[in-house]
Amino acid sequence: MDKPKTVVIFLYNRFFDALIQGNFWLYINDYLQNPDNDIRFHVVTYEDSRFPLSDEQKRIVESWKAQGLEWTQLTWHPGTGIRSKLKDIWAGLLAVTTLRAKGYRHIVTLGSVAGTYAYLYARLLGMRLFLYQFEPHSEYAIDNGMWAEDSLVYKISHALEYRAARYATAIASGTRFMRQRVEETWQVKGKFFKIATVANDRKFTFNQHERDAMRAKLGLNDDQWVLFYPGKFGSLYYYEETAWMYRWLRELEPRLHFLIVTPHEDEEVLAMFDKAGVERGTYTICHSDYADIHHYYFAADFAVIAVPPGPSKQFISNIKVGEYLCAGLPFLITKGVSEDYLVAEELGVGVVVEDFKEEYVKAAWPSIKRFLEMEPEARRKHCREVGLDYRGFDSLNPVFKQAMGQLTEAR
Repeated sequence: MDKPKTVVIFLYNRFFDALIQGNFWLYINDYLQNPDNDIRFHVVTYEDSRFPLSDEQKRIVESWKAQGLEWTQLTWHPGTGIRSKLKDIWAGLLAVTTLRAKGYRHIVTLGSVAGTYAYLYARLLGMRLFLYQFEPHSEYAIDNGMWAEDSLVYKISHALEYRAARYATAIASGTRFMRQRVEETWQVKGKFFKIATVANDRKFTFNQHERDAMRAKLGLNDDQWVLFYPGKFGSLYYYEETAWMYRWLRELEPRLHFLIVTPHEDEEVLAMFDKAGVERGTYTICHSDYADIHHYYFAADFAVIAVPPGPSKQFISNIKVGEYLCAGLPFLITKGVSEDYLVAEELGVGVVVEDFKEEYVKAAWPSIKRFLEMEPEARRKHCREVGLDYRGFDSLNPVFKQAMGQLTEAR
C-alpha cells in the first residue's frame, strides 16, 4: 500500500468558527468520510478561551479523530498590535516545524492572513502550499479605511500576499477578477482554481415547518415581509448605513420587518437604529451559533449583503450569498461586489444598488417589491437552483479535489 500523503491544515481561526465549518471543512469532512482517502490531515487552529468546545463539538472532534484526523490547538492572542501577531506567528511556526519533522510536506490555508503566515513557514521549511479562498485582505483594509496606503502594516501585508501567491503550488479564489490578478498581473507559477465560497446546501434547505415555528417564536405574522441580515456591522461591512437603508425602505412599505442575527450586543445595535430614526418594534435583534442559524434564514423573505463598494470588493466571495440562495432567498447587494452582483442581475436572484444611500435604496424598492410579491414557492425554487449551481457543494467539490491533487501530486 502506498504511503499516505501528509497535509497540514493551517487555520488562523477557531476550529468551530462558522467560516470554517460552513465552508472549508465541508471539503475536508468529505475526505474524512471516504475510507479510501489517501491523505492524512493534521489541523492547526488558534482557539479562544472565551469559546470553549461544547459537549457536542467534543463528540464531533472525537469522531474525526477516529477517521484519522489529528489536531494541534494553539492559543489566539487578542489584539491588533504587532506583538500579539508575532506571538501567533511564532506559535504557528513551532507547530508546523514539529509536523514537518514528522514528514508533513504540504500545507493548506483558508484566507489571506493564514495564507501569508503559512507562506513564511512553507518557504522556510520547504513545503508545498495551497492557498484556499485567497483574497487581497490588505486592499480590503484600505477600502474600508482601516489602514492607510502608506502605512507599514499595509505595505508588509500586501507584499506578503504577493509573495505567497508567487510561491504557492495551488491557489483557489472565487472570482474571475482574482484569476486575472493572479494569472495576468502577478503571473504566478502555481495553478489557479476558481472556487466560489461554498455553501452548505444541505443545511440551508428551506423547511416550511421550521419557518412557521421561527416566525411564531419571533412574533411575526404571515403578512409581514421580512428582510434578513445575519452578520456584523462595521469593519468590512456597513455600520449605521444598514440601519438607514432599512429606514428608507420602510418609509415606502410599512409591512417590512428587519430580522437581524448578529454577534454585536443588543445595546449597540439599538443605538445604531435609534440614530437612524427606526422605530424599535419594526425590527428584531437575535443571536445564534452556526448550528441553529439556518432556522432564521427560513423565517425571512429577502436578504441583505451589507458590503460597501470599493475597488477591492470585486475579489470577495461572500459565503452568505450561497447560503441565501440555497435557502431560497433573493438578496440586495452593492454594485461591484464579487461576481455576486452580476449573478443577481443576470440570473434574476437579487437587486443591485450603487451604495446604501437614500436615492439608490429608494430607487431599488420596486425591484425588491417584485421579488416579495412573487409566489413564494416559485421564488425559493428559482433561487435554490441558482445557488446549487453557483455555490453548491456538489458543484464545487470536484474542483477542490483537483486543487488538492495539484498540491499533493509527486514532483
